[in-house]
Amino acid sequence: MFAALCADGLPIASDGETESVTLEFGTGAGTLWRCRTCGEDLTETTTGYATDTADGLLCAAYDPPDGALTGSEQGRHDPERIPLSWCNGAGIRVDESADSVTVSLSVGDPRGAFTFTLRRICDDAPGELAGRIVLHTPYPGESLPHMPLTAVRPGTYLVGATPAAAAQIWPASCDAA
Repeated sequence: MFAALCADGLPIASDGETESVTLEFGTGAGTLWRCRTCGEDLTETTTGYATDTADGLLCAAYDPPDGALTGSEQGRHDPERIPLSWCNGAGIRVDESADSVTVSLSVGDPRGAFTFTLRRICDDAPGELAGRIVLHTPYPGESLPHMPLTAVRPGTYLVGATPAAAAQIWPASCDAA
């Protein structure tokens, strides 16, 4: 089999024998929050979102109106989640001996991942699945899940939440997703 390794559509030098590719987004405790106003990385503390500076609760980009106190609540950082901060990594692995391709997505604990595998059942296998392609996906109740899954509807799962939470956060307007 010949495989070409590409990133953003451009070929990357490879020995042609590569069986897996992994993209890591952060190692260990990466930053989850950033200030919308100043762009600084933030840490959630008991008193609010702060940078690692002495006056970390206050946003350097805050421009107070005349007469306002610079240390007021209005001068604090405006936190927003950093896109993809929830994802540790993504990978793809091809296995010629199993005639399969596995995609792995790690969220939460970086020691594991959700895995989705497409594999072709060999042509001489007994039964009507011989020569067919099957898809293996994570599912609620599996013995070693990466994170708990709650079925929202067939093929859609809430990651790490309870059934009651799924009903509350999945409005009918999201059904197209």
